[in-house]
Amino acid sequence: MTQQIREQLQQTLGSAYTLERELGGGGMSRVFVAEEHRLKRKVVVKVLSPELAQGISVERFEREIQTAAALQQANIVPVFSAGETNGLPFYMMPFVEGESLRARLARGPLSITEVISVLRDVSKALAYAHRQGVMHRDIKPDNVLLSEGTAVVTDFGIAKAISAARTESGGATLTQIGTSIGTPAYMAPEQAAGDPLVDHRADIYSLGAMAYELLCGQPVFAGRTPQRMLAAHMSEQPTPVTQMRADVPAPLADLVMSCLAKDAEQRPSSASDIARILETITSGSGMQSLPPVLLGGPGMFKKALVLYAIAFVIVAVVAKAAIVVVGLPAWVFPGTLVVMALGLPVVLVTGYVQYVTRRAMLTTPTYTPGGTPSTTAHGRIATMALKAAPHVSWYRTARGGVYAMGVFTFLIVAFMTTRALGIGPAGSLLASGALNQRDALLLTDFRTTNADSTLGRVVSDAVRAGLSGSSAFTLVSPGAIVSALQRMKLAPTTRVDSSVARQIALRDGIKAVVDGEITGVPGGYIVAVRLVRADSGVELASFRESGDGPRGLIDAADKLARAIRSKAGESLRDVNATPPLFQATTSSLEALRIFSEAVRANALGDSRSIALNRQVVAIDSTFASAWSALGATLSNYGGTRSAIDSAITQAYRWREKLPDLERDMIVARYYSMGPGRDRARAVAAYESVLQRRE
Repeated sequence: MTQQIREQLQQTLGSAYTLERELGGGGMSRVFVAEEHRLKRKVVVKVLSPELAQGISVERFEREIQTAAALQQANIVPVFSAGETNGLPFYMMPFVEGESLRARLARGPLSITEVISVLRDVSKALAYAHRQGVMHRDIKPDNVLLSEGTAVVTDFGIAKAISAARTESGGATLTQIGTSIGTPAYMAPEQAAGDPLVDHRADIYSLGAMAYELLCGQPVFAGRTPQRMLAAHMSEQPTPVTQMRADVPAPLADLVMSCLAKDAEQRPSSASDIARILETITSGSGMQSLPPVLLGGPGMFKKALVLYAIAFVIVAVVAKAAIVVVGLPAWVFPGTLVVMALGLPVVLVTGYVQYVTRRAMLTTPTYTPGGTPSTTAHGRIATMALKAAPHVSWYRTARGGVYAMGVFTFLIVAFMTTRALGIGPAGSLLASGALNQRDALLLTDFRTTNADSTLGRVVSDAVRAGLSGSSAFTLVSPGAIVSALQRMKLAPTTRVDSSVARQIALRDGIKAVVDGEITGVPGGYIVAVRLVRADSGVELASFRESGDGPRGLIDAADKLARAIRSKAGESLRDVNATPPLFQATTSSLEALRIFSEAVRANALGDSRSIALNRQVVAIDSTFASAWSALGATLSNYGGTRSAIDSAITQAYRWREKLPDLERDMIVARYYSMGPGRDRARAVAAYESVLQRRE
């Protein structure tokens, strides 16, 4: 029969249309999809079934459908053509991409948010049609289509047209009569009773019946024959929505139950009122709209992780660049990493809250065969996430990250400001007036506890090497210390402890003394230094570092030297730009120990410094300072020209490892007394040395 109807319809439509396929129809009609060739669009052709078409006047049907064809509203699928094929009336409508609400229900229950959206769109369609004097008479999920998140109503006025075009009822069955005037599961009491004065409020009842099914997962009076269902609509009160589904907001449940009132006078007076109420519910008056955590959409978590990773890299690079270029404290970089790392748990928590909340909001509970909702238990963490949802959002997470970085930036600015002004613990000694630019500092021979006693002078000289390039102060040279000891009638080899150092400082007008101690601990050392005023013994600053093994001692000395330079008030950019001590000197503690002996031997006028420096460069051939010292001692003690040139050349070769001041000294020596003799370049190098010492 279907094939015969299709062939007849194709013949009637002619070449202007081509039938492509049949959609699922029902007792009311056969539904076909066709392509209109002239406009290159798809249309739907609905042909009344032969059973229903019996006793229907085609002319009257077309005349009645003209009213429905005049409806033009965004939520209404319009009728734009009608006709008959072999005595069967048909009408044509646009093809809507999507699915019917019935098909959507077959895939699973709708969330409350989806239900409100559908009801709002259907209410708008009814409101418009009712203002035009047109009733639908058959509102049900089958006649609502979902397309791109919008609900549209189809078959407006068709039930009325079929009923009005009927010329006889003959042997029509109750099912056929019900189809022509409505569907039993959604039929208003007055409509079921055949009241000739049925008005638009019958559509409101049908809308309530459809809403009840969308929310509760079953029709109002489920599991009954059509006759008993019609009787129930006229006489029985439906089970309240809230008993069927506990999570339905009270305003929505009350609205649905009011639409299902037996007396039409007790229902909402118009579909426009329903739409306005639904808008109020959605906006939060009694209904939980999507919490802020869900506003970014389900894909926001991945986007947030990507943005977090990008921000992490950018902030880290900017922090590192600021340390090098601007001269921020070295702790800014690790501090920045910590602040950014703390943001990751926040992003993960926000993502989890989003996931749990979305799942709870967009999932409708299942129901028992008797219609009782079965609640889904949440774990303790998930429950906490749901409680936190109103206070968690991607916007707040991002804003919190900005605030955190803002607070950290403020701390950096506050540190730099107090440092520059000499205020508080962060204040520099130059800014506070405790030291003056280029004041002299005298280093003691550091004490040792539980460690080799020779390490005291070695680490002291390592700290000296780290301080040598400072622009904030000058260092009393080993030669000047020997001279001071001799003036004090002390042996030049006297150990310069804190007491002797203060005596030297007071005699020679030296402002401050750098004293230190090395303590041996299992697996390494602890090195502590103090900067004290020579006159009063008041401690100006103190620092402590630990080191594992010989290399750790060198690194500890490097960190302590940088800390002293920073506290003194030297530009942090210059401090940070200084090469690491192991690079500027040597990574070998033994080489550094012998070099320390060589420096002191040279200060005493002992030619053993030549042999000692040769031992140093034999251990570490890249030790530029040792090569330079070897060249100087060879020159002082009558070494051969070739040996002197060789040492100076090696020092010049490895000069890039050194701080700027010492590097310029080696360059000047290379062009003035080394193999690269060049007066102009030597003068330029010495001028650079003088400028750095100003």
